Amino acid sequence: MAGTFLSFQTASRALAASKASLDVTGNNIANVNTEGYTRQRVDLNSISSSGYTQKYTVPGASTGLGVEVSQIKQIRDPFLDSRFRAQNAEAGQYDSILSGLSDLENIYDEVENDGLQSELSNFVNQLQTLSQSPTSTDFALVARTAAQKVTQILNLYANQTEQVRQQQIYDLKNVVINNDFNTTVENIANLNKQIKDEVIHGNLPNELFDKRNSLLDKLSGIANIKITTVPEQISEGLTVENLNVSLYDSKTGRSLEIISNGLYNTLSLKQNPLDENFKIEVNSSFGENKEKDVTSFFSAGSIKGYLDIINGKGSYADTTTSDNTFRGTLYYEKAMDTFANNFANTLNALSTSYNTDGTVDQNNPLFSSSSSDGKINSASIKISDKWSSDPSYIITTSNLSTSTGSGDNVLRMISSLTSDMNFYKDISATPSGLVFEGNVNQYMSGIIGELSLDIELNKTFANTSNNVLSSLATSKESISGVSLDEEGINLLAYQKSYNAAARYLTVLDEAIDKVINGMGIVGR
Repeated sequence: MAGTFLSFQTASRALAASKASLDVTGNNIANVNTEGYTRQRVDLNSISSSGYTQKYTVPGASTGLGVEVSQIKQIRDPFLDSRFRAQNAEAGQYDSILSGLSDLENIYDEVENDGLQSELSNFVNQLQTLSQSPTSTDFALVARTAAQKVTQILNLYANQTEQVRQQQIYDLKNVVINNDFNTTVENIANLNKQIKDEVIHGNLPNELFDKRNSLLDKLSGIANIKITTVPEQISEGLTVENLNVSLYDSKTGRSLEIISNGLYNTLSLKQNPLDENFKIEVNSSFGENKEKDVTSFFSAGSIKGYLDIINGKGSYADTTTSDNTFRGTLYYEKAMDTFANNFANTLNALSTSYNTDGTVDQNNPLFSSSSSDGKINSASIKISDKWSSDPSYIITTSNLSTSTGSGDNVLRMISSLTSDMNFYKDISATPSGLVFEGNVNQYMSGIIGELSLDIELNKTFANTSNNVLSSLATSKESISGVSLDEEGINLLAYQKSYNAAARYLTVLDEAIDKVINGMGIVGR
C-alpha cells in the first residue's frame, strides 16, 4: 500500500505538469507572430512504481507515482525541413537568373525602344537613296550618319551588357557572398557553440534552435546545402548533437564541408586570370580542402544563378573545359561581337574598286576598331577615320570602267545586308565556327528571340519553384506554426487538468484531516 503522503506528491506533480503545459501554451500564443518561432509542447511521462526487485515484496496492487515533465519539445518535421531547403535553393537559383535576364531584356528590347534593327533598316534605306544619286555628297553624308548610328548602338549594347555583368559581379561578391553567405555561416557556427554550452549546463535552448533554423533556411536559398548532425558524448549520460553543414551536389554526390559545429569556412569571388570567367574560392579554417576553386560544387541557390548570368557563354562555351553553357552576359556579348565583326567585314570587303583586268585598284574600309589590337567587336566598332572625314569615301561603283555615276557597288552592299550571309565566330582568311546563316535582321531577331525564350522558360521555372516552395512553407507552418484555435483548446484542457489536480489536493487534504482529527478519539 502506498504511503499516506505519497498521494500528495502525485497531486503536486499533476499540478506542476498542468502548470508547465499552461506556461508553454501561453508562450506559444505570445509568439504567434514571431518570425521563425517553432511551436512547443510539453512531453509528459508517467512515473512507474516498479523498477525495484519485486521478489520479496508483499503481493498486492500498486499504483503509479504520478506524472513528470520530461522535456519541452519543438514540433518540427525534419524531412519537410529538408525538402523545403532543397526547394528554396532551386527557387533562389531561378529568381537570380530571371533578374539578370530581365536586365538584359531591357537592353535588347526592340519593342519599347528603337534598337539595332531599326538603325539597320534606316542604314539600308539611306544606301538605297545613295544608289539612286551616287555622286550626291548630301546623300553620302546621310548614309554615313546612318552607319555611324549602327556602330553607336552596337557600342551602347556592349557597354550596357558589360554594366549588367559588372552589377551582377558586384552583387554576388559584396551582397550574396560577403554579406549573406559568409555572415550567415559565421552566425550558425556561433549558435552551434552557444547551443552546445546551454545543453551541457542542462538547459533546453529552443529559442536558439529557432534562430539557427531560420539562418539555415536563409542559407539554403543561397546555396545547395546538406545538414547533418553528429552525436558527441560529453559525459556518461550526456550526449550533444553537433550540427554540420556542407555544400552538396545531389547529381554528383560531391560535398564540401562549410560548417563543423563551431568552425566554419567562408567563400570569396575571384576572376580567373586566364579568361573572363569568375570562380568561387573557399577560405578554409578547418579540414583539408584540396580544391580551392569550388565553383563546380554549386548546383543550385542564388550563387549558382549569379554564376550562370556572369559566366554563361552559351554556344560560345568550350565544352572540353568547364565553361558555363548557360546563355548569360558573355553569350550576348560574344553574339554581338560576332555580329559587329561579320557586319564590318562584309561591308569592308565590298568597299573595294577593281581595275578592268580584275586587280584591286583601292580598298576603302568603311569600319575600323577603336581598340589598340585592331580587332572589331561590338565595343570597338566605329566608322573609319577616312570615312568620318570624307562622306564620299564610300565606293559607289567597284568597276572603274563603269561610269562614276553608277551605284552598282552600293546595291551590292544593300544586297549583302538584306540577303542571307554566313556569320562566323572567327573572321579571318579562312572563316571558322559558323553560328548563323541569314540576313542581319534575322540574326538580331534570333538573338532577341533566344533572350525572350530564356526569360519565359526561367519565369516558368521560377513560378513553379516558388509555388512548390510556398506549398512546402504552408505544410511547415501547419506543423511548426502556432494556431490560435488549437492553442485555445489546449488552454482550456490544461486549465481543467490543473483545476482537477487542485481538487485532488483538496480531497486528499479532507481525507487526511479525517484520519488525523476524526479517527482514534473513542475513549477520550
